[in-house]
Amino acid sequence: MEQIQQALEASLEDYAISRSERKELKTLFARLQGDKTGQAKVRQMAFRMTASAIEEMGEVTALDWLQGVIKLLYSNEMNIKASAYFSPGDDCLHRIRRLIGEARKSLDICVFTITDNRIVKRLEEAAALGIKIRIISDDLKSEDLGSDLEHLKSIGIACLYDRTIAHMHHKFAIADGSLVLTGSYNWTRSASTANNENIVVSNNGRVVASFQREFDRLWALLS
Repeated sequence: MEQIQQALEASLEDYAISRSERKELKTLFARLQGDKTGQAKVRQMAFRMTASAIEEMGEVTALDWLQGVIKLLYSNEMNIKASAYFSPGDDCLHRIRRLIGEARKSLDICVFTITDNRIVKRLEEAAALGIKIRIISDDLKSEDLGSDLEHLKSIGIACLYDRTIAHMHHKFAIADGSLVLTGSYNWTRSASTANNENIVVSNNGRVVASFQREFDRLWALLS
């Protein structure tokens, strides 16, 4: 909340929300998607700041600024999207490949194992384009026949394995810190040809942030 307050105060200095300030605020507000309490706190903060600034800025300018802030605060709510996919069949596979192919900066992947060469090929292509890729997987499954994890390490993709007797059984991926894919679907051929599996893809800021925190926690723990 302190970071949001600082960003709001900065936007008030010249009585207008610049393009860069608008982008920063929208990013900060995205973390509050679905958080009614957090949104209410920001709204109250903006009203207090407007009341304090009216004398200096003038009522019209101050209210224009407030309207801009409120519009940004809820703009992400209109853009929340989520979709579900199921197997057997190629729907889950195609969505995973699409997520990888559409990434522009980063991919954080936390999966039990990777043995499907169709997914590996898309990861190879992303790595060749300079996408920052980090993979966390299960140590025992990395030794299985057909596992592609050591190959992915050999081409420069950062891979870490858990070192416990329990399994690292997560199955999720985060693209560009803004889109998460998760579900029961293992990144294997049998998941698409035989098993009853599912994945969900969402751009909900709070959900993405939760998965990002979990990935970062595991990455720090295993590094």
